[in-house]
Amino acid sequence: MKERIKTAIEILTTNHGDGWFTVLEEPKKEKFMQFTYDEGYGLQIDLPVVALQPDELAKAEKLMADYGISKVEVSVSDDCCCGEEHDHDHEEHCDCGCEEEKFESFNKKIDDKAIASEIAYKVFKEVYGYDDDTALNVTIFR
Repeated sequence: MKERIKTAIEILTTNHGDGWFTVLEEPKKEKFMQFTYDEGYGLQIDLPVVALQPDELAKAEKLMADYGISKVEVSVSDDCCCGEEHDHDHEEHCDCGCEEEKFESFNKKIDDKAIASEIAYKVFKEVYGYDDDTALNVTIFR
C-alpha cells in the first residue's frame, strides 16, 4: 500500500498539467482521499469530512493536526445552480434563491511529496484501519 501511494503521487506530480487530481480508494468500502496538482500552485491534499465516520473523523483530526492541517470549508463549484458564475457571500443568495454548496475537508498545499505520501499512508492505516497489504485503486483525472 505504501509504495502504491508513493507511486501515485509521483505520477501525479511528474506527468502533470493544470487541474489534475488523483483519487486513492479502497474499493470494497469505498474509503478514499485525493490530491490535486496544478503547475502554478503545486500539490494539495484533500480528505473530505463527508467520507469519514465519526470515529474516523476523530482520528483524522488528530492525525492531520500533527501535520498542521485543519478542516476548512470548501465550495463545491464556482458555478451557481442557476448556471451563472458569481460568488455567494456567507449568507447572501443570488437572484435564483439558492445558496452556495459547501463542505468541510482537510485541505492544504503540501510542498513535500514524501510528506504527502506519508500522510496518505497514515490516513489509510490509522484513520481507516487498513493493513499494509490492502489493495488501493488509483485513478488520475485530468
